[in-house]
Amino acid sequence: MHHRQHRYNTQYPIELRTATGPEKAQVVDVNNTGARIEGLCGARRGDKLQLNILSLRVDAVVQWVAGGRAGIVFRPQITNDQVDTLRYRRDGRKTDNRGVGFGFAEMR
Repeated sequence: MHHRQHRYNTQYPIELRTATGPEKAQVVDVNNTGARIEGLCGARRGDKLQLNILSLRVDAVVQWVAGGRAGIVFRPQITNDQVDTLRYRRDGRKTDNRGVGFGFAEMR
């Protein structure tokens, strides 16, 4: 039996680059190895995708597609900071002594 690492639920809007051009979708769960996305049109198993997380290009491959949802695998795995970004997690990186992550003034 294959055990998949825990995925964190989210609702993160994202733009993907596909072989047919840019598409908007939403990440609904994520971990370092992959994610489930909704709203991806015309994707097929094996398709290669690109997205940007924290201004870094991330490559992914579609593993499955069913009814407007798709499972993707990141190649290579993404960092914990990138996972935290896709989760909207503010405490992922401690940047000041107040315990709020990312260091944006509007979040202090």
